[in-house]
Amino acid sequence: MNQRMGKQPGRLPEKRTEQIVLFFETVTDYGICVYLFLILAVLPFYFTEGYSHIGTDKAMFFRAINSNLGRILIPLAFLVFAVRMAGRMRDRFGKKRELSGSKAFGSVLSVTDVFILVYGIGIVLSYLLSDYRDNAFWGAKGWFMGFFTQLAFVLIYFLVSRLWKPRKWMLYSVLPVSAAVFLLGYLDRFGMYLLKMENRTEAFISTIGNVNWYCGYAVCLFFPGVIFLWKGDMEKTWQKILLMGYTVLGFGTLMTQGSESGAVVAGVILLILFVLSVREAGRMLRFWQIMTLFSAACLFSFLLRIAVGDGFVNIEGKALEMVVSGYFSILVTIVSVLMMIWVWKMKNAGTYRKRGFIIAAAVLVLACVGGILLVLILAAVNTMRPGSIGRLSEYSLFTFSARWGSSRAATWGAAVMCFREQNFLHKLFGVGPDAMSAYMYQDGSEALRMILEECFGTATLTNGHNEWLTVLADVGILGLVGFAGAMISAMVRFFQKGKQNVLLCAIGFCLLAYTVNNLFSFQQTMNGATIYALLGMGAAFAREEERH
Repeated sequence: MNQRMGKQPGRLPEKRTEQIVLFFETVTDYGICVYLFLILAVLPFYFTEGYSHIGTDKAMFFRAINSNLGRILIPLAFLVFAVRMAGRMRDRFGKKRELSGSKAFGSVLSVTDVFILVYGIGIVLSYLLSDYRDNAFWGAKGWFMGFFTQLAFVLIYFLVSRLWKPRKWMLYSVLPVSAAVFLLGYLDRFGMYLLKMENRTEAFISTIGNVNWYCGYAVCLFFPGVIFLWKGDMEKTWQKILLMGYTVLGFGTLMTQGSESGAVVAGVILLILFVLSVREAGRMLRFWQIMTLFSAACLFSFLLRIAVGDGFVNIEGKALEMVVSGYFSILVTIVSVLMMIWVWKMKNAGTYRKRGFIIAAAVLVLACVGGILLVLILAAVNTMRPGSIGRLSEYSLFTFSARWGSSRAATWGAAVMCFREQNFLHKLFGVGPDAMSAYMYQDGSEALRMILEECFGTATLTNGHNEWLTVLADVGILGLVGFAGAMISAMVRFFQKGKQNVLLCAIGFCLLAYTVNNLFSFQQTMNGATIYALLGMGAAFAREEERH
């Protein structure tokens, strides 16, 4: 009897400790839910005076969210981590001494976690070693992608991936939010403005701002809807109808918003979906259903363009003009509908020709790769011998110059020159977060400044219009290794587990679309905050999957 009573005092404090830890974990979890809501549902709609300084508005709102919630969530996170680690160490060294330290460490951190940590360390060292700390802390004016923002992205990832209880509905909730943004953007391109926005110009759209910002946001959030349809996990008819409407709207706004990188992303994702669909009749049928929705978006946009006449606004390139033209939209609609009917008949008859589709996919991939190589070869030949490729010589695409690819040659070249002009230390750690422009305009070589003046005049180039090159210049080799490793490892992990979990597959495609887009574009507050939130959510879903 005395022995039993003697055990009770030892158990009670342990139980109370567990209850206290559970309380703090619950508070942290709900705090992160609020944080995700502000990032995914409020930030897209936040502005103060229309387009007057909408980029700065969103950056300041993001800063306020992190400053205010950070004061609560970060101390709570450290407390929860400390108690968790203490309990884990007690269990491992008290009960399972056979586990080595390396195995124990490996069970704590994923590969993506390690790369994000490397990126975070790179950010800190880059800032501390920067000659432009005043610029590097907040970042270039109007962009504000400096030390504070980058560190906030790293903290977003770890808070969400480690301390957020995965909820499917939170990922599903981004669909109606993004649909509202897409609808405003789509109507804007046809001169139908539902919102009064000060300083409206052709370069601004919806509640996001610049068309490049809008495109960066759209590619981050549109493709989960496509993947939900492609996977075929939605059993209820009303869910399928809503997803179809969302898909038409998403494709419609990508094809009309004005930045050609959106069309590139859509093409890449559709090609990958086709390749992934060839081995299964049901998945191939759903792919052609998606292609039919894509063609419907193009055809409807073409008809609406005719109806509004001069009211149609499209600020860039001939590629998007072609997509919303009659010839293209009608042709793609006919092909998609016929293929969908053909695959449907084969599926029902049990005569699906898997081998034929595999061969077709291989030919299509080779054709795409070959086409890109051919363009580069012809451009090289025409640059060395102008006019040697006939009428194609008239197109700027076939002449390498600073203006090549909508001046991408100039922006990419500037980022590379910024990196090459650094000493070994700054090649390793960069010139400072978002400090590329500070270096180029203050201390860049004469050749670099001549390129900037020739191509951009009085405008300030703040990034390389290629995220990986920008990271290389800003945060150096260490930062690029961390950033690229995190994105690649997360995509591999999510796609592997996405075979059974549609949510992870959807987030994997978000990361892929973001990465493809930012090979031609840049990170900013809207798409940066969104993609790191999704990255953390994906890691949380993956950890939950691994526990089961």
